Amino acid sequence: MSSQLRLLSLSLSLMLVACGGETKPAAADAKSPDKGAPATAAKPEPTKTAEADKTKVIEGADPIDDRYSLRIDPPADAVAGREGTVKVTVVPKAPWHMNLDFPTSLAIGAPDGVTLAKAEMKKADADKLDENSAEYSVKFTPAAAGDKSFTGKFKFAVCQDEACSPVTEEVEFKVAVK
Repeated sequence: MSSQLRLLSLSLSLMLVACGGETKPAAADAKSPDKGAPATAAKPEPTKTAEADKTKVIEGADPIDDRYSLRIDPPADAVAGREGTVKVTVVPKAPWHMNLDFPTSLAIGAPDGVTLAKAEMKKADADKLDENSAEYSVKFTPAAAGDKSFTGKFKFAVCQDEACSPVTEEVEFKVAVK
């Protein structure tokens, strides 16, 4: 029994550290992903909001966990040789909010023949970062037409009164270049 209490105490301490030192008590039943555990749960498939709308909405990794939604908005008219922009936005779901003390970042990898304006973006590079959302613009210039696949990692944390939850979301999206 004492080893379980030590594990719970350690988990709660780690959550407080991840929240940037917030002193709010952590609930014993608060959800907190284990950074060291392998990601074995399958992520839900990205869904389209409408056939004509190219926006992808990716819910939190655990379908029972309703912490946030992730939106990826590719440009409608990407053209070879001209800069385009993909918007990547995370919106926490109530009662969760963005942790503004967390080192939020977005790192994107582009395919061959595509130049990124900035591959590694930090908090200061966000278009918007407040308790309600975090939004980044991924600016890219493709050299040729075709489907271009991008991958990356979006790191952020969402909090509620009882706990904070750091997240590393794998992002993938395609842009059809004319």
